Amino acid sequence: MNSNSKYSNLYKNYQKSVIKACFGKFALLAIGAALAACGGGGSAGTAPAAPAPTVPAAPPQSIAKGVWVVMGSSTASGKGAPEGKGWVNVVGTAYANRLTEIANLATPGSVTYQGLSSASTPPAGRPAPDPARNIDQALSRKPVALFLAYPSNDVLSGYSNDEVVNNLLAIRSAAKANQVAVLVLSIQPRQVNDAQRAQLLNIHARLSAAVGPCYVDIYSKLSTAGGLLLPQYDSGDGIHPNEAGHQVIAATVQQVVDSGKCVVLQ
Repeated sequence: MNSNSKYSNLYKNYQKSVIKACFGKFALLAIGAALAACGGGGSAGTAPAAPAPTVPAAPPQSIAKGVWVVMGSSTASGKGAPEGKGWVNVVGTAYANRLTEIANLATPGSVTYQGLSSASTPPAGRPAPDPARNIDQALSRKPVALFLAYPSNDVLSGYSNDEVVNNLLAIRSAAKANQVAVLVLSIQPRQVNDAQRAQLLNIHARLSAAVGPCYVDIYSKLSTAGGLLLPQYDSGDGIHPNEAGHQVIAATVQQVVDSGKCVVLQ
């Protein structure tokens, strides 16, 4: 066997192990999409990987009246808006007759590792899952819908593109395995350096392709051409949207919910 054949076989074995680690018994389905979500590249400080191929959209999920849960960080917790005026509150009010509760588990500073199941073991130097805020806690509330809103803290913490995408898709998979509809909110514009902005845009493209019609693109509604928060939506710190910005986020969430392409409310 020549050296090229040897390395080709080694790489094929590596690909199979990556798929099995990320997707378990579903590893043999959609190998290309799995590798795009789990494969190498896209680490901090490297050139962004090409966007993942778009996965064919699944039929919209029908959801009954019940509990909606939000997981995420500071914007989802309401930061930047007056008390009770955050986008989660606005969405909860808009669908008051279609849900029994909207439970907000978001907390400022949260990263995706803290949202993972407590059964997972984070790599060295990464935070452990937070049992009060993670997917296990969300599922304990028997939700019919879950909203994931982790816009940028991972990148600011130095995590790679792959880490962010894989963590979010793992949380999403855990929810979907329990028949919970999942909507994933996009990155948000903010003051970052050029390398971090490139990372965020790569994550944006990969998640949009992976999540499809259940991806809530708030970035395009809030951002300047240069990736900063539009002045009319800036609470003053260049990071968190003000009340008007939260209204835009809520309206964009409602557009996705009402589109009939992600979920169908009963």
